[in-house]
Amino acid sequence: KCDERNQKPAVRASMEAARGPEAAASVGRRPVCGVPAKGLIEADKGADLLVVGARGLGGFRGLLLGSVSQQCLHHAPGPIAIVHPPREGGTDGAERIVVGVDGSEPSRAALRWGLTEAALRHATLEAVHGWEVPVVYGPVVGAFPYDTKAVETGARELLDELVDEALAAVDAPGVTVERTAVPGGAAARLLDAAEDAALVVIGRRGLGGFGRLLLGSVSEHVARHAPCPVVVLAPSAPATASE
Repeated sequence: KCDERNQKPAVRASMEAARGPEAAASVGRRPVCGVPAKGLIEADKGADLLVVGARGLGGFRGLLLGSVSQQCLHHAPGPIAIVHPPREGGTDGAERIVVGVDGSEPSRAALRWGLTEAALRHATLEAVHGWEVPVVYGPVVGAFPYDTKAVETGARELLDELVDEALAAVDAPGVTVERTAVPGGAAARLLDAAEDAALVVIGRRGLGGFGRLLLGSVSEHVARHAPCPVVVLAPSAPATASE
């Protein structure tokens, strides 16, 4: 039988091992007996940020069994941070936060959240937009004169519009914003940009159920494979960073 009182010493020991006795003493601790993901999702209601670790279970087994972090990623009502084990060497130089931007409302919220966090960390922010040439269905006779330059120009204009909109909405003085519009799938481009980044911030579109299991998503792919912590904002999550 689970006894929450017996769990408190273990929780405190974990906190002291992670942050030291002095820091652990200032952290609230609430052991919950039950399904871990369910307890974390319940605790996340009204919270500024839910932070979970990535256990590293991957491949087809991970797809079938799921994990606490994966369940929280799908169902947490607020922003969630997926923290991977640190790589050897860590990041070099100034901190850099990468934000995925695609024009959707969740990505706009992610950009505002990332700007606020960058201001708190005195970090540089890189807004990344991956664009692709639209797929053409049906027979094509002869050469297909698609103007990829026009697509690229439109992508850069969209990125500029979204960044300027976020800068006008968020008080982020002194934050340097780099704007990167590159061809290719969004997940791949974000993972490229995540190398040596301190944090990746993305929005979740809200696709759930069997459709997510079959098709996956940018947010899930990045959260699973990024070399740094990933913050994912739910469709209705507040667009403010932790203080």
